[in-house]
Amino acid sequence: MRFAKRAAILLAFALLCASGALAQAAAAQEAYIFVSPNARETLTDEDARAGLASFEELNGIAIADRIACSMAGKVKITGALGIYDSTAENSILIESNLKADQAEYAGSLVSRYEHQKYVLLFFRHADGHERLWTIRTTKSFNAAIAAARKMRLTPVTLRPETSGNEIWVVDIGGGLGDRPEQLAKLLGGSLTSQNGSTEILGDKNDRAKSAAIFDAKIAAFESRTDRKLSSLLWTEAWRDASTRTCSVEAPQ
Repeated sequence: MRFAKRAAILLAFALLCASGALAQAAAAQEAYIFVSPNARETLTDEDARAGLASFEELNGIAIADRIACSMAGKVKITGALGIYDSTAENSILIESNLKADQAEYAGSLVSRYEHQKYVLLFFRHADGHERLWTIRTTKSFNAAIAAARKMRLTPVTLRPETSGNEIWVVDIGGGLGDRPEQLAKLLGGSLTSQNGSTEILGDKNDRAKSAAIFDAKIAAFESRTDRKLSSLLWTEAWRDASTRTCSVEAPQ
């Protein structure tokens, strides 16, 4: 009887530790949302860079802030550039501890507000088969972009910093091989990566179809929660917003 009682106590303790570990892992979950406030498709690199100081960008960050901060206790938002084969766009990178359905809701709301075709989500988890690479380099803005294009890694996200630049590469499906490592070497930069999974919401070719996809995702989330942020889309308060509520600029 004593042995059985002791075994029961040890089992209960083990389950408690396991639940604590799971809670800690859940708390450490990161969701990344890559979205743009820009609907033009022919911007040059310099035009896109200038757009980081525009009201369009500030308003996009303010809206992303209001959405993410209503659901998450940890939110970082920064202006970034989406770099493509021959064009670019001013963009927004949102880092948070949003759960998957919350991140889909947030991404859909921002994309709907900004009339985007699609939004890219990355969810960090150790057993994921896709990867988010971050390259930090002191090379110039132009050099970093040229190198990414030379390595055929576009589209990538570039985040300008005072001491250099960060290049974010989402390896969807794991097909990039060692090209991110080669890019880091080419730029003489440091390289880190995170395992996880990606999700693309929207339609890359049709804004009307994308709007319908985002509307459906928003409606489904709001039907099962108390969040009704869609009622604020395109209100004067949101159209005029240019400041943050809880989010911080990243990196710190």
